[in-house]
Amino acid sequence: MLKTILSIVGFQIVWFACAYGASHEIWYVPCIAGLLYMICIFIWSPHKKGLAFFVMACLLLGFLVDTILLQHQFVSFKNLNPYPLNLYQPWWMMILWAAFAGSFTASFSWLKNKYILAALLGGIFGPVAYYSGSQFGAIETISPLGLVLVGLLWLVSMPIMLRLSLRFTFFNQPETIPHH
Repeated sequence: MLKTILSIVGFQIVWFACAYGASHEIWYVPCIAGLLYMICIFIWSPHKKGLAFFVMACLLLGFLVDTILLQHQFVSFKNLNPYPLNLYQPWWMMILWAAFAGSFTASFSWLKNKYILAALLGGIFGPVAYYSGSQFGAIETISPLGLVLVGLLWLVSMPIMLRLSLRFTFFNQPETIPHH
């Protein structure tokens, strides 16, 4: 239970650090928050190899989702990358996707095999997160059609992430925090 709470709270801290750091162009804030969070997640994980593969898969998925949104001008991120890297998902969004993947087990273990519910949650809360990012200034513009597309992409992404998490056996093992 403690790991679940720390994981969820830690992800929220990373989310705010990324939104604040990107909107104020303070690059080290998302980096430090993301690095510390992911170190803790990996230390606590009994499935380090599986977690590493899961995070990499989610990073690829996130790169595709955000780059599609960016390339088709449905979303304009506060992008601290120089040209031509600014044509792709910004690095601080990669930190967010990695942190989301790291928090996935603790946050969504109750969704095990509930793909439709996962899709609905992604379709609803994906746009909420992007809209919230726009209110912080981390996302410069997002069109109404962009919010719909974010919802559709997250409607598909959440069941994919749920399936990947099952593939890497996260939900098949009890959660433990090592006691030292």
